[in-house]
Amino acid sequence: MNRVDLAIGDRFFNTMPWSEVCLHLRVADRVMEVEVREDDAQLLQDGVPFSIPITWGEAGICRDSTTGKPYTYISEKSEA
Repeated sequence: MNRVDLAIGDRFFNTMPWSEVCLHLRVADRVMEVEVREDDAQLLQDGVPFSIPITWGEAGICRDSTTGKPYTYISEKSEA
C-alpha cells in the first residue's frame, strides 16, 4: 500500500480500524466514507454524517510528524 497525503475537506473510503470508537459505533472492519476535518474526521454513510466526528487516529488517519498534515493508506479517494 502507498501512503496517500490528505488535505482538510478530502473524502476517502477506508476499511475502518478496530479502534475503540469504531468498535463502539459497530463500524470496525467496515468500509466507510471519511471526511477529513481540521482536527477530526466525519464518518459518512451515503454522503450523510453517520455519527459525531471522531479523532483522526480512531478513523485510521495518521499525522505526519514533520508537517502535522494528515495521511493514510487507502485504496480509493472519493470526490467531494
